[in-house]
This record gives sequence, C-alpha cells and structure tokens, in this order.
Amino acid sequence: MQSLARPRAPMGAAASETHTPHTSRPGQKRPGDTTSDDARAAVGGVAAGRLGTTAELGAKTGGRKPLKPAWAVGLVEMTDGETGEIFYARRAHDCSLHVVRSPAEKRVLRYERKAAAVAVLGKKHRIAACHAHPVKGATTVDVWAKQGVALPGHFQGLQTCALSWLCSVCAPKIAERRSAEIEYAMTVCKAQGGQVLMPTFTAPHQRKDALAETLDRIKKALRSMGQSRRYREMQDRLAVAGRIIATEITHGEANGWHPHFHELWFFERAGVNLVDLEAELYVMWRKACLKVGLGEPSRKHGVVVQDGSRAAQYVSKMGDKEWGLADEIAKASSKGGRGGSRSAWQLLDCMIDPEATPAHQKRAEALFREYAEATKGRRQLAWSQGLKKRYAIVDMNDEELCAQVEEDSVLIAQIPLDAWRAIRLQKMQAHVLNAVQCGADVVAALVEHCLRISVTATQKEVTV
Repeated sequence: MQSLARPRAPMGAAASETHTPHTSRPGQKRPGDTTSDDARAAVGGVAAGRLGTTAELGAKTGGRKPLKPAWAVGLVEMTDGETGEIFYARRAHDCSLHVVRSPAEKRVLRYERKAAAVAVLGKKHRIAACHAHPVKGATTVDVWAKQGVALPGHFQGLQTCALSWLCSVCAPKIAERRSAEIEYAMTVCKAQGGQVLMPTFTAPHQRKDALAETLDRIKKALRSMGQSRRYREMQDRLAVAGRIIATEITHGEANGWHPHFHELWFFERAGVNLVDLEAELYVMWRKACLKVGLGEPSRKHGVVVQDGSRAAQYVSKMGDKEWGLADEIAKASSKGGRGGSRSAWQLLDCMIDPEATPAHQKRAEALFREYAEATKGRRQLAWSQGLKKRYAIVDMNDEELCAQVEEDSVLIAQIPLDAWRAIRLQKMQAHVLNAVQCGADVVAALVEHCLRISVTATQKEVTV
C-alpha cells in the first residue's frame, strides 16, 4: 500500500412498548464485536509512539489535566475508576446523564447502521454497494484527509447510493451540503431586506395507519391547500418569494407513524407576524386535512410557525454550532425521535443493540422495512421552482453531492483492492478513516493488519 501526503487542489462545487437502544460507554464493545479491539491493537503501537501513553501525557503536562477535545466542551467529563478511561455525558432536563459519543464513535455507528439496513433490504439493494464496492475502473481506494476539521478522513473511489432516507453514511454528507445551500439562501434573503420563517404541518395519525397511505394523504392535503385561492392570495400579499419543503418521519408505539412537513418560507420583505401567519395557515390546513380524510389537526400542533430563535431552542446544539433553521430543514431526517418516538436511525440502532430482545429487534426490522418501501421515490427536500436561481445556488442532485470532491484535502493512502476487500470483510472501514487523525503511518499499519488477518484466515481454510 502506498502511503502519501499530497495536497488536493481546491475545486469548486459544480412490539407494544418502545425499546430504547442501549448506549455503550465510549470504548465499550458489543458482545462478539472484535473490530474495536482489532483497531486499537493494530494502531496502538504506532499511535502511542507518536502521541505517548496516558501516563506520559500526564508527565508532559506536569500533572495538569489535559484540555477537553473541542466536541466535548460543555459536557460532563467522567472517568472510569477501574480502567481510567475518560468519557463524556450531557445532563438531561431531569438531571440524568446521557453518554455522548465522540465524532469517531459516531462514524463507527453510521457504518453499523448501514450494515443493519443492508441486512434488512438485501445485498441486491443499491445501499449494499455503497461505500463497499470500488467504482468501475478503480485500481485503488484512496484515503484523504480534509484539513481543518475534527474528523478529517474520507474515501474516494467507492460507489455511493445517495439514498438520504436509508443510508446513514451518505445522508449526513448530503444533509450538511444541503444545509450550507439553505444557509446561503437565507443570508442573501435577509441581506436583501427579506425574512425567513418555518411553518411545520402535522396531521392526525393513529397506530394502525400505514405510512405510505398517510404520506399520500398529507401530500394531497398540502397540494389542495396550495391550490386554493385564499392561499395564493396570502402568498402574494405577504410577498413570498419561494419555499423549501422537508419531510421528517418518526414512529411511536402509541400513535404509530408521525410524518410532518417543515417548510422554509422566504419573504421579499420583513415584518411578517408569526402569530397571524400561524392562525391563517391553520384555518386553511384544517380545511385541507378534512377534505382528504385525515381528520381535524389540533390547533396546538397542526401548524407551528417558527423563526430562527425558536428553532434553535426546539432542537439541541450540534457540536459547537447552534442548530438553526437551515439545519432543521436539511437535517430533519437525521434527528432522533422525541417523547418515546423513534427515527429510522433509531430503529436500526434497536436492531444492532445486543440488549434488545428478539421481539423488539423483529419489530424494528418490520418498521424499517415499511419505512423504506414508503419513502421509495419520494423527495426528502424540495425547493419551489425558481428559488435556487433567485439566490444563485447551483442545482445539484443528491448523487452529485455525494460524488463531490472535498476541497483542501491531503492524500493519505492508496489502498490496493485486495487490501480493501480485507478491510470491508472485517468491517474496518470506519476505523481506517478514524486512524487518519493519527497520521499516514497509522493508517498504513491498520491496513496491513487487516490484510495480514485476511491472508492468515485464507491459509487456515486451505489447510482445513
């Protein structure tokens, strides 16, 4: 394997009760999972040689406590008295502590979720080849490091599915870039003297309702409302330049599937009153829901209009960046459920949780399968016609966003295809990327370790 450090030139963007997934303490492995130990064993010697052991680090700092990593600022730091391991937690409203995964641990979880999705959808599904099979004609899989970020490693030369509903590896990349587009449009709108607000539409739903049918009915209700004369007159009166529509879906055992639609409205001028807009929209939304047989939406939750400050309070913070309207729209599907409801990602978490009962896992699998069928062919995020052009945003589909080259990156390693197969079979992709933080030689050591294990296993099979 070639280990390099070559910079890339910047390129322009062309069951009856809900199971709560077990949260492992950082560093704690699931039963039967050896990948974490394998990764540490492979890179430990090289990384320790460069970074020093914990004791050496303490000696170098004169016994002073080392600074927290940037992602852990504001979190409660705890130390395992038996192992000396440090992990972090966030204090909830009830004063309980919830362990927070590091960015590297979140990356491992994303690959575990994807593997669970493949197990449900099958190896013939598009998601199975995503970040697993090299692109046609590739002779290596390249590892790059983006400069100036907390989690720099990423692959080039692999197929991507760009399934933002289903793929936990592709979805964050798509959502982050969509968020940047929306943030830019909001900035331009406000600079031109406009205003941006976010109405959210929710319809009544019951436990027995099928997701696909509910989505179709809500879509019909939104279309009916949008075609009404009162709605069009209101948009003209308030000088609405355009809208962005995002779909968010969660599931709760009490009330079943809960799809709701966030819309970001861009106004040509400021001064729109949130309370008045919410009241006017509710009257129209109630009429549309009753027309298509959805039932009467509640006045409290049927239509909620938010500005940036309320959206930031509605959702928690993302790292050290406050979650704003752009994140709420672009990353709606990446949020976890609240109040006993679960997102699609949390259904996958239940499937891979060693503490979940077989009944809970089977229930989660059935729900995820229904979710995959119901969202097939649907757009998760849609801009109204002409809005991107108005704010000079290049129109790119999800496939193009996934294939987009990261700017300001350095080539760390080129992995031959035989070594890549070994990495993939041992489920070490995320660990290879996490090793980028320690340097090219650590990545090389981990790749060689995976290849050595693969060769040993093959020799044993031949002997037998």
